[in-house]
Amino acid sequence: MQHILELVSPKHILGALRILPLIIVVVLLAPAWLSWVFLPESRQKRVIDLVKQLIEWTKATREERPTQ
Repeated sequence: MQHILELVSPKHILGALRILPLIIVVVLLAPAWLSWVFLPESRQKRVIDLVKQLIEWTKATREERPTQ
């Protein structure tokens, strides 16, 4: 067990924790994706807008902040 913990670096743990909210949102949106063909066009547009916002949020979290 200790050998496995030595292989996992804090950098990888922090990276996984950073994308955890995104994974949760995608899983919670699963019913919307499954019922996509039955959604009216206005709802489809809202889901697409939400996905675009998630993409922008994800890009913002990946940008490196300037050092001071």
